[in-house]
Amino acid sequence: MTRHYRRCAWALALATACLTPAAQALEIKLPQETAKLRPGATAGAQGASLCLMCHSVDYVSSQPPMPLGFWDAEVKKMIGTYGAPIPAEQVPLIVEYLNQAYPPAASAAATPKP
Repeated sequence: MTRHYRRCAWALALATACLTPAAQALEIKLPQETAKLRPGATAGAQGASLCLMCHSVDYVSSQPPMPLGFWDAEVKKMIGTYGAPIPAEQVPLIVEYLNQAYPPAASAAATPKP
């Protein structure tokens, strides 16, 4: 083997090693979800579980009390911008549930939290 051939073989082996995917994929274990949606008296309580396909209950429950119309805009944003697969007939029911279970700022002080 010539010196040039060995250098080329070494460079080719190094390039191949760098381009080869890792032998093992990184595995990440998340803690088990323990939070639950607040109980609701409306028909949308069941539909709101569709939100959990994309994010946790903590995401919903960590929202501060917002003005009236917040949940309507938020649900529509999740569908329009992020492609949430929520049937159109469920939208008003889910919004009604969220307004009742996670009330707007004006009525948040009057509604006791579980």
